Amino acid sequence: MRSSLNKIFQGFIVFTGLSLAASAAHAGGAFSTTPAGEPVLWQGPVIWRAESGPIKGNTAADGGDTGGGGGGGCALTKNIEVNNTDAVQIVRDAFAAWDNVPNASIDIQEGPSLGVDVNFDNIENFWVGSFFGGSTPSNVTAAGCYDSDPNTECLNSVIFDSSNVPERSIVDAIQGQCARFSILAFAAILPQQNNDAQGTITSPILKSSQMVISGACLQPVIAPDPNCDNPGTSDNEGACPAGGITLDELKGTVTHEVGHYLGLDHTAGDADDYISCQTGGAGCDPEKIPTMIGLFVPGANLNTLTYEDRVTFSRYYPGPTFSNTCEIKGSAFNNSGSDDARCMNVVAVKEGEPSKVATFIAGSEAKRFTQGIPGAAGNNGKNQSNCDGTLAQCGAYSIRGLEPGNYTMFLQNFSDNGQGSGLSSFVLEPCTPPLTAANFGDTKGVAGLQVTGVTCTAGVPKVQDLNSAN
Repeated sequence: MRSSLNKIFQGFIVFTGLSLAASAAHAGGAFSTTPAGEPVLWQGPVIWRAESGPIKGNTAADGGDTGGGGGGGCALTKNIEVNNTDAVQIVRDAFAAWDNVPNASIDIQEGPSLGVDVNFDNIENFWVGSFFGGSTPSNVTAAGCYDSDPNTECLNSVIFDSSNVPERSIVDAIQGQCARFSILAFAAILPQQNNDAQGTITSPILKSSQMVISGACLQPVIAPDPNCDNPGTSDNEGACPAGGITLDELKGTVTHEVGHYLGLDHTAGDADDYISCQTGGAGCDPEKIPTMIGLFVPGANLNTLTYEDRVTFSRYYPGPTFSNTCEIKGSAFNNSGSDDARCMNVVAVKEGEPSKVATFIAGSEAKRFTQGIPGAAGNNGKNQSNCDGTLAQCGAYSIRGLEPGNYTMFLQNFSDNGQGSGLSSFVLEPCTPPLTAANFGDTKGVAGLQVTGVTCTAGVPKVQDLNSAN
């Protein structure tokens, strides 16, 4: 089951003729930043609009009930149908989870329905981007969300893919053939961009996002497809997990994707917790896995936002009580101090309360020489060295929104030493590949490098420089 879902939250990128792009989802902090390092975030109301069809159910346009069944050969005894009323309520509840984060403030509004059942025949009228590997452009842009012309509509679509027929899968049309087996939902922000080779983001002001939610792997699951399976592995990529996905797992997925819709990226939390849960380690505590984790973790309750999720959200959308929180900031270096440890995971754990973990990717909000959008022509910018600043700025971190108290601080790279958790596949904003080199080893538990008793006081930023092990 785990391997079949390892790509459940995988991001993607599309480009539009209006020079607006859906940025890829990576790890740590904001979904994307400008070349100046400014997080791209919503300003003004977030107005989302859902379509009028189901997530799971029979509609003529989506192929009816043909092509169902399968599930890896397992007998299914339960059918899950999610009509439009229930589907919209799932989305509504997911937005509410983020809207109720303490110390945060954001204006989320449910806009008018898109008014139609969006399906394979009309998706190009509701999804900003392209289809079938870029060969087919959509008919719409995000222009109406940014201009003042009342004649250009702002979609901000929430789309439900209810098709049981592979040839009519919206997920496959956007994400690629066979994606329906590994991706339950995905979201994309649509920032303002230049029409240059790298699609350079020109403003941190976000006013448009979009999302697709699939019912393909809800019980009863769609039929397996041997053409989607890689014979070189035992992952069974050409089938949904045996028995299908539960409704709670789908709801958690939607809560995760709404986080992306609102501008958040993935997070690893304390990577040791993630590795333990992915590899079946004795130290696994699924309740410590954040909703915005980058890969599916069996047993994790993604409906409930963790301390990590809440701190990150309030960091970017501070409310009136945010002044009651505190900040730990500084720079991450290698052990000799001769190089910045950009792209390390900076971890803060509240002492005495190990479930309260917050992180920040070092250098993720530093200036860049180039934008470096993955998939764009001339991409040379998504790497650790693409930093236009001083040594300290290139390894800078700022964990804001913390509860006052004492914290233990340490650095983590993105290697699990061959344990097979998938951690090394994380893509970091703005770094690829993740920093896993031996000379930037983890400092958790290393004498003299793990820092304890870091006092965080409301209204008084704490500066704490951190060194990595050679």
